[in-house]
Amino acid sequence: MNIKLNMNLNKSILFLTFLVCFILKIQAQEHEIKPYTVAGTYEKLKKDYPFIRPVEPLKSDNILAKEDLVYKKIGEREIKADVYIPNNGDNRKYPAVLLIHGGGWLTGSKENERAMAQHLAMNGYTAVTASYRLGTEATYPAGVLDLKEAVKWMRENAEDFQINRDKIAVLGASAGAQLATLLGVTPDYEIYETENEEISDEVQAIINVDGVVSFVHPEAEEGWMAATWLGGSKAEKLESWVEASPLEYVDAETPPTLFINSSYPRFHAGRDDMTEILSENGIYYEVHTLENSPHSFWLMHPWFERTLDLTVNFLDKVFKDSSSARETYREITVAQDGSGDYSNIQEAINSTRDLGPGEVKIHIKNGTYSEKLEIPSWKHQLTLIGESQENTIITNDDYSGKIDSVTGKKLSTFTSYTVLVRGDDIQIQNLSIKNSSCGEGQAVALHVEGDRFVIKNSNILGCQDTIYTATEGSRQLYLNCYIEGTTDFIFGEATAVFKNCTIKSLRNSYVTAAATPQNQQFGYVFIDCKLTAAEDVDEVYLGRPWRPYAQTVFINTELGSHIVPEGWDPWTGDKMFPNKEETTYYAEYNSKGEGASPETRVEWSYQLSKEEAKEYTLENIFRNTKDWYWASKAINQND
Repeated sequence: MNIKLNMNLNKSILFLTFLVCFILKIQAQEHEIKPYTVAGTYEKLKKDYPFIRPVEPLKSDNILAKEDLVYKKIGEREIKADVYIPNNGDNRKYPAVLLIHGGGWLTGSKENERAMAQHLAMNGYTAVTASYRLGTEATYPAGVLDLKEAVKWMRENAEDFQINRDKIAVLGASAGAQLATLLGVTPDYEIYETENEEISDEVQAIINVDGVVSFVHPEAEEGWMAATWLGGSKAEKLESWVEASPLEYVDAETPPTLFINSSYPRFHAGRDDMTEILSENGIYYEVHTLENSPHSFWLMHPWFERTLDLTVNFLDKVFKDSSSARETYREITVAQDGSGDYSNIQEAINSTRDLGPGEVKIHIKNGTYSEKLEIPSWKHQLTLIGESQENTIITNDDYSGKIDSVTGKKLSTFTSYTVLVRGDDIQIQNLSIKNSSCGEGQAVALHVEGDRFVIKNSNILGCQDTIYTATEGSRQLYLNCYIEGTTDFIFGEATAVFKNCTIKSLRNSYVTAAATPQNQQFGYVFIDCKLTAAEDVDEVYLGRPWRPYAQTVFINTELGSHIVPEGWDPWTGDKMFPNKEETTYYAEYNSKGEGASPETRVEWSYQLSKEEAKEYTLENIFRNTKDWYWASKAINQND
């Protein structure tokens, strides 16, 4: 009886398989599926765009080509890929890109992406163009599984293809962009489980060239081609339409993403929702629209060049740029007991190469280091890592007015620092910086002038003027830090973001004293922070303006009862800069706690709307004329 049941079940499965294939053939007959090629696209577009030229494959000795390699077999069916490697005469490992062709999930070929792959190889990337099963051969998720196996195949053959296994991007165009994005947002997901489970299919960057990220978004207009690939209409196969939509999986783990779009909205359905999630999680992304361009612009000159430039620039930021990639070329240990390379932090810093080729990590063992530390402008990409936040302490006791024992001259606020950072791309982690002078004058613990500065999981301790965020144009990020002081203990000109920080007032006074330059868009931004106070401290202002165009904004911050109802002080009596309340910008959004009192704030301050608060994202605050990937990576990397 069981044998008969199994036979009947097998017959049912065969019948259903036959029925699906039959329906697909009927749909294909009802809708002509034209081959999607570079030549065919040119013929279609040249009437409306007479100036275009189709892209052509390169011929160059600087590219090592390995074409029609079998990366997967299903019975006798071979699925192939082409690999293009920079031919520089060495065995270095390159970041890699998997390129996925478009064609409405039903047509197209890997050869469509050959020119782009070759140009990427010319720019220092191993590029792989992969075939996959189209919807006329096998419905979703067959093609997705093929491409995930292509990523694994790249890792498995990383030595032969000179691939850095930890730096793989995926690029797709049109339907290929949907597939590329789906690959990127579902790393090692069970629903797309393939063979070789011990090898990851995770990618580190996504490039979406004019492809949808949702089949069920209100902007989506996908029709019979998507239905054919997904095995039925939206009404018939809603679960598959949802499951195949990359937008459903976008979260804090999504890798940096580049969108390059035509001016046709239907080809980026769901994109803006995706970028909003990326922004909320501090994940780097770019959006570029090529105005007056048709769909399939990437296959034609002159748009091919722009697509290539945007792609290479994005990949270089994520994988190569010194300010974000931070390739470690040296590690140093500092220990007071002599067990490390140095017993003094300054000696370790001095030992590093000026304007060195990559990151130097300086590991600092527990101890109290009584040093006046300086990182000069010709030292960059240094990362100071303490053994523990509480027990690795850098301390000094200088203050304004103290006689310098070396020069015999009085110190000023700006020379009273414990730690001075002038170099760019400096990071400090997991330690304490302290100026122990209190009540004798301004005494800076941390003075930062360099750009792209990050300090995280650290204590910054002092009294008056604890942190000096110096220099117009400097961008600084304070993550998960504990900061304490008395008066104006966060002050200066820089653009600085404080995220998830606890800020403690030790005396009735002022927290911030921004000196934002008039032409600088952002000053201080506090996000998801907590303001606390010492016992008996009950009258503290959020800030007062050191200079007339001071900008300070608190977003989603918990304010203790020590914050006064009016919130802000105009610094009345400043003869050099009177009436600063007329030009200062002080604002809050969604303040919480006993000190949150929007109705009693001074009339010249602002309460942001939800839409206005959305402007305070890392990409808006830090972008300026440069990228902000350094900040995104600092927030999202695991140390």
